[in-house]
Amino acid sequence: MLAPDSRAVLLEQLRPPLGYRLDRAVATTFTLDLTAALIPPLAFAAFEVRSTPDPVAVMEAVRSCTDRVDVFCQAGQITVPQRASDLMAFLEPMVHEVRRPRPGYLFHPKLWLLRYVSDTDTAYRLLCLSRNLTNDHSWDAVLRLDGERTNRPAALNRPLADLVRALPTMARSPLPAERRQRLADFAEDIRRIEWERPNDVREIAFHVLGLAGNRSNPDFSGYRHLVVAPFCNDQGLDRVAPSNDVTVVSRVEDLDRLAPSTASRIDAHVVSALAGLEESTDPADGSELSVLSGLHAKLYVVERSRRAHVFLGSANATDAAFGGNVEVLVELVGGATKLGVETFLGEDAPFAQLLEEYAVAGGEPPDPQDEALWALENLVRDLAEIGYAATVEPADGGHRLSVTSDRPLAFPDGYQVSLELLTRPGQACRQEPMNHSQAVFEPITTADITPFVALHVESPQGLRRGTVIRAVLVGDPAGRLDEVLARQVDSTEKFLRFLALLLGLSQAAVPLELAGVEGAGGDGRFSTGSGIFEMVVRALADQPQALADLDRLVARLRSSEAGRDVLPEGFEQLWDVIVAAHRRLPKTKVDR
Repeated sequence: MLAPDSRAVLLEQLRPPLGYRLDRAVATTFTLDLTAALIPPLAFAAFEVRSTPDPVAVMEAVRSCTDRVDVFCQAGQITVPQRASDLMAFLEPMVHEVRRPRPGYLFHPKLWLLRYVSDTDTAYRLLCLSRNLTNDHSWDAVLRLDGERTNRPAALNRPLADLVRALPTMARSPLPAERRQRLADFAEDIRRIEWERPNDVREIAFHVLGLAGNRSNPDFSGYRHLVVAPFCNDQGLDRVAPSNDVTVVSRVEDLDRLAPSTASRIDAHVVSALAGLEESTDPADGSELSVLSGLHAKLYVVERSRRAHVFLGSANATDAAFGGNVEVLVELVGGATKLGVETFLGEDAPFAQLLEEYAVAGGEPPDPQDEALWALENLVRDLAEIGYAATVEPADGGHRLSVTSDRPLAFPDGYQVSLELLTRPGQACRQEPMNHSQAVFEPITTADITPFVALHVESPQGLRRGTVIRAVLVGDPAGRLDEVLARQVDSTEKFLRFLALLLGLSQAAVPLELAGVEGAGGDGRFSTGSGIFEMVVRALADQPQALADLDRLVARLRSSEAGRDVLPEGFEQLWDVIVAAHRRLPKTKVDR
């Protein structure tokens, strides 16, 4: 179980094993926070995760894994950040919006599949969660499985492989051919993984719900049930808890809306006020798109034939979850005395300490406010699933960026819809119903060009929702990300820190004397005795590609007086020598 303040604990689960490095990662999430998406690359790069991560470290960590990570999320569920960061530009290639599987249902799985490599071996990891890739503060559940590749496909892995193989076909915008091929190759790898079983677990099964052609049908039959889900309804509980010995842990609102006949057959609990938590809100089941708090775990325990079947994953106890949403559950099977209901609800069980009984009668009508929010969020998803293009053209003082849609924006009269660039907040363009989008932004600098567009919708009742859409960028100027990089590396200390990170040193390994500064002060003077000379010369032989990356940044900085002031004194002369030596290297040496 993940506590609300356990971001570092979660990221520890992503960190490569000792001696390994990330080779491939695929993540699925319902809601995506671009700020939160910047943090996992720090775990992959083995940097320390701090409350205020170093922007230079984040930037290089994200840059280094751009072509190895793919994140798929529901279109319309990328939250608009309170403050956009330049660093989000480096997320562009790895973020993919997914269309809903069919009207009224959602793409809702929370899953990480990872492959790590060492000089001699390969390792695999699966994380199945109830938590989105966001900055939520909620009680969540996570399961970690480690594994290794075998020579033969295993039938139990087929649902996972099918999901990975299907993801590109579900994306709103086509993925580049090389990314599609890497995902197809990864899916084949996944079929052959043998997973280590956790303690007391005899069997493992994977269930992917709502995927076309996949007929996964988890068996919830049994004589005793525990249901933990922030959202539940009568049809969902009939599906996951068909017995008369049922304990349900959920939200007060959902418990009160159950039919009296359902309420009479369950033993209801809620998260105790003493736990210091607020009730959860989960956009997948009709509430507002916001930072979650409270109970968000989804967990089902079924006892039958003296065995316990524990299901953990993304599915709430609703008819939508089991009737059409794309969801992922992992089933763990073991003895009832080890994994059964008492493991979670017994007197000494830590989970039980969070709960208090709730007397539920049922029969409360739906809240009209919730229904209005659900309708608004569905409209946001409708608009987000339309294809958009962001076309860049030259303009006086920089560039002009025009955002257009593939088809007209359909929204009812009385609603207000606007578009704005994530990099230019406060410059929104109002849209007209049943017209193609028309939003022009000018002049904008090269570093402010972005495919990330904020879509804002306001209902006639004054309810507001927004999301980020990733448009197809047309006419992307060469060197745009280098401009973003140069805007971040705006001091000598940051340049030297970036240099060390690029050449493979951890942040802790960069001595202050290397930068020629003490803290934020110092004169930034470079000398061959400082350690940079030796570091760069080693890279000339061992990391020629890193030097090529650095050369683009140095060229960008040298193109302006402000940029030249960032470079350590004497560095330009050294760099000219290094570049000349780099060009004289044999081609086979440079490309190794």
